[in-house]
Amino acid sequence: MHFPAYHKNKEWRRLFAGVVLGTILGYAFFIYIHGELQQKYTEEHIEMTAKVNELEAKYEGLLNNQKQGSNESSLKVKEIAVSYTNAKKLEVDLLTQHQLTTLVKNQLTSITGKDLQTIAEQVDLIISTIENKNYVVDDFTYELKITRLIVSEIVTLHLEIKYVP
Repeated sequence: MHFPAYHKNKEWRRLFAGVVLGTILGYAFFIYIHGELQQKYTEEHIEMTAKVNELEAKYEGLLNNQKQGSNESSLKVKEIAVSYTNAKKLEVDLLTQHQLTTLVKNQLTSITGKDLQTIAEQVDLIISTIENKNYVVDDFTYELKITRLIVSEIVTLHLEIKYVP
């Protein structure tokens, strides 16, 4: 039995080249889409992990305040909100922003559930706590400067990011 020499015919060469090229392009497209989805899922996982850690810390703070017997009806700090003023200018990605936010909130876990009057008296301590620390994320070191601090039931921090070489 003899197999015909398809490689000599021009139409067969075009077909085989098209199949090979289509396979390579399809695989490249698959790798690209897989990478995009993986990045999205990683960001979502980090965001949800940070949210769970924040809720656990808030719960622990409320339990500690309940054990201390502070049941008066004064205003308490419920949440800490962090935003960055120059993140777009420095082109800091969302993953790094989430990690910096987590580090800042870990620094300030003790103020959740505290009396608002007490926190208002300790604003200088909060500012020095955040500004005097270098934050390391993915082998990059950042300094944070507080541009605005609003103390209410939700403590709002507007931070400026500085890259430290």
